[in-house]
Amino acid sequence: MEAEFFRSLTNLCEVYGIAEPDVSALEFPQNVTTAYMQVEEAVKLKDKSANCIIINDSSHRATLAVLKRYDTGMCLYYIPVRPLWNLVQTAQQQPLAEMLLSVYAYLFQVVQVPYYTEYDSYLSGEYETLRNWIEEADDEGEEEQQYRDEQLDLLHTMEYSGNRILTLIRENDYLMKWEENIKAYHGSENWDLETEALAKQFLTLHKEYPQRSVFDNIHDELVEPEETERIRAEQYISFYWSSNDCMQDMLFEMINNEFQECGVTDEPTSVRLFDIPEAKPDNDLDFEKRLFDLIEKLCALLNKYDHE
Repeated sequence: MEAEFFRSLTNLCEVYGIAEPDVSALEFPQNVTTAYMQVEEAVKLKDKSANCIIINDSSHRATLAVLKRYDTGMCLYYIPVRPLWNLVQTAQQQPLAEMLLSVYAYLFQVVQVPYYTEYDSYLSGEYETLRNWIEEADDEGEEEQQYRDEQLDLLHTMEYSGNRILTLIRENDYLMKWEENIKAYHGSENWDLETEALAKQFLTLHKEYPQRSVFDNIHDELVEPEETERIRAEQYISFYWSSNDCMQDMLFEMINNEFQECGVTDEPTSVRLFDIPEAKPDNDLDFEKRLFDLIEKLCALLNKYDHE
């Protein structure tokens, strides 16, 4: 354990250009503890976003590693489905709908974004809670009853329509024909450069990281593992129905109240082990940076189609 730690210490110090701590006068384990505390502080001075830890797992007994987290900014990356449902039902928008179905199929099948009508998804449970509240409400007024009926109708619509879209984006054809769908959209009457460029950026990301999921770099076992009250990635990344309906305020208030009770958020985190010599730090989280940026752009683009 001691030898493994100091080998990794040498490798880390070489990469970060840090003077290796001199703890030769100390016995084990005090030498390891002191050296770790010194190098942890030195790494933080070099890069404020980096955290130095000691890895102990099935392959390592005491190897230094540097973690870097992607700051999600406490945002909810919820991708609306109603805009796509509206487009699918509009004959003149079929080229756009087909191209976006390819994007959604990629996000669902490869990136593994959870879907709100799947029974084990976080938002499925939240919508079900809202349904129970609405059904159990005991307001007797005619206006209140009318509003409850409207909400229940919406819940039925979002479930039915959401399942129809889910059936489509599960199909591999939309991934296989992604480039064809982009070309078809380019020649369509309602072609828009910004929309096509966004679909191409998603396609490029898929080609560069063909198997990468948004959960591949979630390491809750390394980042404050003792914290049990945490916001899980599947809770802030998901498909959902709409950002513009009568349920939205209730949904977001409920989610925000739940999240306020949590002490840590599971964010994408790169893990750089120093068990072997390396040339330079490599914790760029390029996939996650590009993915979250593209999701934000996608949601903004879809706003104009998000209507009843």
